[in-house]
Amino acid sequence: MEARLKEFERLLNIMDELRAKCPWDKEQTFDSLRHLTIEETYELSDAIIEKNLPEISKELGDLMLHLVFYAKLGEETGSFGIIDVLKGINKKRKR
Repeated sequence: MEARLKEFERLLNIMDELRAKCPWDKEQTFDSLRHLTIEETYELSDAIIEKNLPEISKELGDLMLHLVFYAKLGEETGSFGIIDVLKGINKKRKR
């Protein structure tokens, strides 16, 4: 469990740094990321069809970055953050 939490925390810190320092990441919005997320989802789908496990892992990472990015955008607007997202899915799955 410790290693999983450490890596997730590392990803959250990377996202914080990207939003603070990277010009491209600073410009992104929900709308600007949407088509990129769709593209990543198709890439994951292709990897699954091809049964390419290393590529599935890579594409899951790309999608995970997008999920964290959206949560960061939500946090910046004061609407929601990663904790809200995780609590929401955990509550939904607990039923």
